[in-house]
Order: sequence, then structure tokens, then C-alpha cells
Amino acid sequence: MIINYTCQNGRLVFELISEEDDPQTERIFTIFKTTTQVELASNKFEIHLPSDWTIESVHPDVLALAMMAAIYPFIGSTIRLPLGVSKSFHNIVKRVTQKQVLPINENLSPRKASAHAVPALTYSGGVDSTAAAILLPENTHLFYFDRMIPSDGMRTLLNQEAAYYACDSMSAIGRTVHKIKTDMQYIRKPVGFNSYLADAVPALLLADYYGFDTVGHGQTLDIGYQVGHLGFKDCKETKVGNPWFRLLQAVDLTYTLPIIGLSEVTTTQIVNQSPFREFTQACSRGKVKQPCMNCFKCFRKSLLEKVMMNHPLTDRYLDQLFSIKDAQNYFNAPPPIYFSNILAYITSHYNGHHQEMLSLKKKTRGDVLQIDWMNKWYSKSQEFIAPKYRNDIKNKILKYVDSMNAEDIQTMKQSFSEAYFKQG
Repeated sequence: MIINYTCQNGRLVFELISEEDDPQTERIFTIFKTTTQVELASNKFEIHLPSDWTIESVHPDVLALAMMAAIYPFIGSTIRLPLGVSKSFHNIVKRVTQKQVLPINENLSPRKASAHAVPALTYSGGVDSTAAAILLPENTHLFYFDRMIPSDGMRTLLNQEAAYYACDSMSAIGRTVHKIKTDMQYIRKPVGFNSYLADAVPALLLADYYGFDTVGHGQTLDIGYQVGHLGFKDCKETKVGNPWFRLLQAVDLTYTLPIIGLSEVTTTQIVNQSPFREFTQACSRGKVKQPCMNCFKCFRKSLLEKVMMNHPLTDRYLDQLFSIKDAQNYFNAPPPIYFSNILAYITSHYNGHHQEMLSLKKKTRGDVLQIDWMNKWYSKSQEFIAPKYRNDIKNKILKYVDSMNAEDIQTMKQSFSEAYFKQG
């Protein structure tokens, strides 16, 4: 893949020129336990950075990494950029991904973060990224991925009002928030991020402009270690960690994932005990303080919120939730259901008579599973916290929850594997 760019007054436009071995389509494993095809739908995208930002504002190795994160499935054997990368970065990329980054600038030293550098976090305004922001130092820069929806009649369910409200509320209490406009998600069809590092592309491009030594996002244990839908897998080997864990180290931007060892149960607890609860909203389709209540995220998050707050689950409320078509799509997928662990936690606290809720309880084994580990921290995950910030984040986590013991870890690893659900 050949990458060209233009930059004027901070408006950075990338042009993608495919080469012979660059995939135009890629099959990916979906949340419904099937594969779907994604395709490269556009050869251009843009990102709006500060008006005095220029291409010289970022180290060439970081620029290359940002582009890899943005278009990873569509890179063949080589990615070619206008600026040469360090030989060290080239060699690490080749060793980790079997891809080449060209050209090589033999005179370029690898990037080294400033001694006064600070963290950067991808922030959505939702529960999980808010919990991550609470655990990170207050000088962390929060980056909201401000979607520029194409003006070609594209229909979208996205509504960014609640996210803007959360960003503005964070700013009002003194946190540094950047809303970075980009249409990067729309180079792919169906629309979406091409990697788990893609939403950090704005932070990467601004890593030297503001001075960052670590980047991260609000992925939880449930996604990072594939707990609850694919059993358990070392996060360094999942698409959350691989190859980004090692490539970020190559540019002195250690991955920091503050909540990767915490389930959604605990991130909800952390936010509920904070003043941020007033403006945090998981749904990206609804209005401010008005979730759409028509998507699987609303199904899961709203139920979890009620359970965590000890609010009653009435039959009328459950009827409304189980009528959500998006949720039914998840329930009808091959077992285990996506986020089975969270649904098991929710249903384990339900003692009513609603038939669909009882059916979900049985399907996710909320009636028999040990679920207390979801109230705890998987401490091995601290390898995904930059050493500079590790003790502080660890101490904050332990103010909310205990660490998992050996029995908890064994239960976590075994409870939601496909083999487990085939028993009996």
C-alpha cells in the first residue's frame, strides 16, 4: 500500500494507492460467531488536527504506525510512506507482522518520549472509557473520535450528542479533551475501525505535538481476553494486543489499558461511585440522557446498571428490552452468547418470573455459575499498564476491588469456553 498525504492548516488528507498484493477485501470473525467480509470502500480519508500541526510534528515511525492502525487489513506485504522510518522500527514491524515499512531512513533514530510526557486515552463518553479516565492521571489527554459522516446520503444510526455532552462536561471539570474530526471509519464497508488501535490514530499523530509516552483505550476484560464469548485467550495474542502491544513499544508509546483486567461489572461500579456518572452514557445512538433503548448495548448496559444499583426489574421493563431486535440477533447466534459473562452476572441476580429473562438465565448459566470473580481485578493485566503509571493505577483499582485469587482465575478461564457450553 502506498500512502500519500497533503496537509494544510492542520487538515491532513491521506490517499491510499493499492499495490498488487494488497487485499481489497478481508473476512473477519464477527460478534455473531460467523465471518463477514469487509472491503476497502474509499482511497481517501482526512483528520483535522491543530492548525499549526505539520507532518514534521510527528516522528516518521509514529506516522507509519498510525497508518498501519488505520488500514491494517488492507496492507499486503509492504506499506510505503513519503517519509522514511528508522531501521529499528522497520525491523520490528517485519519481525512482528511479516510486513515491510518503506523507505528506511538509515540516519533516523527511533522515537524516544520526553521525560515530561503524559498519557493519552481514547475517550467515547461511555462507561468503560470513563472508568479508564478515572484510573489514569488527571493530566491524561482524552481523545474523542469525532465522526465526519459523508454527505453522500449515507444513513447512520449514530448520534454524537451524548458524547459531545460528556466531552464538554469533562472539559468543564478541568480534564484535557480533544474532539478530533475524521472520516477514517468510512474508508471501510461496512463502516468501522480496521484495528483495535485505529481509534488511537489521532493521539498517535499528536504524540510528539503534545508529548505522550503511552496511549490506551477503554477495552475491558470481556473483550481483551475474550472472556464471555470465546473462553479465554492471552490478550497479547488477541486482536486487541497483537501486534499493537509490541509495535507501540517500538515507538516508546507503551500500551496502557487501565481496565483490561476489569469486567464491565467493575467499570460500572467505578463510574457509579464517581461524579462522572451524571454525564456518562454508553449508547451512541440516543440523545443526552436518553439512550435509544433499541440496541444490544442498551439491553446489556441498562440491565447491568439496574442490577448494580439494586433497582427492581419489572416485567414491563423486561418486555421492552426483550423486544429489541438487535438483542434478539445476539441471543439467536451460536452459543456462547456475546458477553455471556455479563448476562450471567445480570441474570444471577434475577429472581422473578419473566419467561424470557429466565430463559436467558438458563442459556447463560446465570443459575449455576460462580460470578463473584467479575467483581475483582485480574492482576496479570498490569503488563498492559506503562511501568511509569502502574503503581498509581494499581492502587486506584484496589480501592474499588480485590485482586482475583487462583480459584477466581480458574473460574474465569473455564466458565465460558465453547467446550463448557457443550457439556451435558
